[in-house]
Amino acid sequence: MATSAQEFGIEMVSVPKEYLKDVLRALLHSIFFHRLLVNVTPRELRVLDTTVSITDSKEVETLVEEKANEFLQSIQNNARQGKIAVLFYEKRRKKSLFQFTKSEELVCWEQWALTIGLAYPESELDRQRVRRACERQLSQCLLAILKLANDHKEHIPSITTTDGNPFPYQIAIPSKSESWSAMIKRLLVTDAPMTDTAATAAATTTTTAQQQQQRPTASRSSSSALPNR
Repeated sequence: MATSAQEFGIEMVSVPKEYLKDVLRALLHSIFFHRLLVNVTPRELRVLDTTVSITDSKEVETLVEEKANEFLQSIQNNARQGKIAVLFYEKRRKKSLFQFTKSEELVCWEQWALTIGLAYPESELDRQRVRRACERQLSQCLLAILKLANDHKEHIPSITTTDGNPFPYQIAIPSKSESWSAMIKRLLVTDAPMTDTAATAAATTTTTAQQQQQRPTASRSSSSALPNR
């Protein structure tokens, strides 16, 4: 099923590799601060003399740390840029020919594309200049995230539950063998995280199939145990 999601793009054009992980953490945390629509206690993160507002969610912190490390490892020597996506989903009843089914699917309603260009300063003077430029860019990008999040709220789905986070999310990095557009299409259509209901249904289907496969085998075993006449 195709779906349309609100798209936002954030780009930093010159980030020294030594600051790459911290800059990415700052950008990701800022997005989640504005889009994690649950009660959180604000915290502060300092990156390049810039204060970043973040949530107190351990789940988000763990995910951001994991993906920042993965992104850093994916950057090859002398690479010019890298891209990473943040996607937010809503639960919807999955359309089915059988009305008695109650499976759900997750549909993306917002995606953020972060593009980070890399800088390789060759001297100490150049390193200081690039760092100052990186600080300015980071501040500008954080303000851009704030403005985009505040100015575009009409597409946010209605919150229909008070049980935990109403909107699942994921952070994605394209592999070497996959283009950015192919990755996004895959995530929107087939790679959305499985809901609890769908997971239970899948597990039940698998168990039933395994039982059906085992029945003929059990029957043959019983037949072979019969005495010859």
